Amino acid sequence: MKINPLNKITNSELVNKHIKKVIQDDTFAAKTLVAINVAKDVFAYATRFETTMKNKAIPEEKRPFVASMDLMSGVVTAALQIGVGFSLANPKIQNKLWDKLFKNCQFKDIVKAKKGFSQVLALIGSTVLAERILVPLIATPCAEQVEKRFFKHPEKQKNKMFHNFVSFETFEKNIANRTEK
Repeated sequence: MKINPLNKITNSELVNKHIKKVIQDDTFAAKTLVAINVAKDVFAYATRFETTMKNKAIPEEKRPFVASMDLMSGVVTAALQIGVGFSLANPKIQNKLWDKLFKNCQFKDIVKAKKGFSQVLALIGSTVLAERILVPLIATPCAEQVEKRFFKHPEKQKNKMFHNFVSFETFEKNIANRTEK
């Protein structure tokens, strides 16, 4: 009898406890959705960073900034999505938003409606607010700092070589060692 490895995972005690908790706790369900979304984004940005560093189509002098932007976008996205998503999943915030938005509405099954609202609000709110609005404002200045601090710049290396070449000692050594072709 062939055993599917996916069945081992889905039938494990850990996964079943997690699923039961998601079903019972709206806040936990919303936070789980946000965490899964963040994990997906972290993987995507890490892949983009690696691809950018290897991409010969991007000019070498621009590659460090593009890679830094990918890296910082991933870091800032993860941090902000977790912060915003977990805040929006908070029952106190959920109740305030629910009361403001649906004060006079009558739902047939209010419990299910509130549960769906909390999950959707946490996921969409963290994605839209954090990733689309806040990340571009924060990631660009951070990327500039990361680029300056952690990447070597070819033009700066050339300038250092030029300054060394211009110094009298280096100039003398270069002339003494120069061979005519």
